Amino acid sequence: MAVKDSVVEDKKTILSKEDIGFDVKVTWLAIARMFSPLASEHGLTVTMGFVLLNISKDDGTPATKIAPLLGMEPRSLTRLIKKMEEEGLVERRPDPEDRRSVRIYLTEAGFQKSAIAKQNVELFNNAVRNHVPDSELRTFFDVMEKIHLVIHDKFS
Repeated sequence: MAVKDSVVEDKKTILSKEDIGFDVKVTWLAIARMFSPLASEHGLTVTMGFVLLNISKDDGTPATKIAPLLGMEPRSLTRLIKKMEEEGLVERRPDPEDRRSVRIYLTEAGFQKSAIAKQNVELFNNAVRNHVPDSELRTFFDVMEKIHLVIHDKFS
């Protein structure tokens, strides 16, 4: 991995080239930097795009389900949903089954932006799939799932 090659080997450095968290973080930052200008062209942030992609098109999504799904703090999501609501991308409605809770729905503008975000994610996924064999991707997803389990079991 080219990113690893750029890490300076220094005995005083806390993170090494073999640090799992380092590799995940550096890779995510590269992905976010790639998506950021694409999102910005459409008045979005990368996080807004991921939120839009994770709201059910038909039934909306309970507000309480979105933050954990994306690994966000609930307070951060609340601020983001408020901003997205002000921009006309989403709307809050009482849950028809439990009036105490709120569901988030896409507006027409939200549907359009979600479609753009989906297209960009699919382009990225296809580019990766063209360079990484399916067997390696399956292994990658299996390992990521195990890392999530370790985090949940050991650090939650």
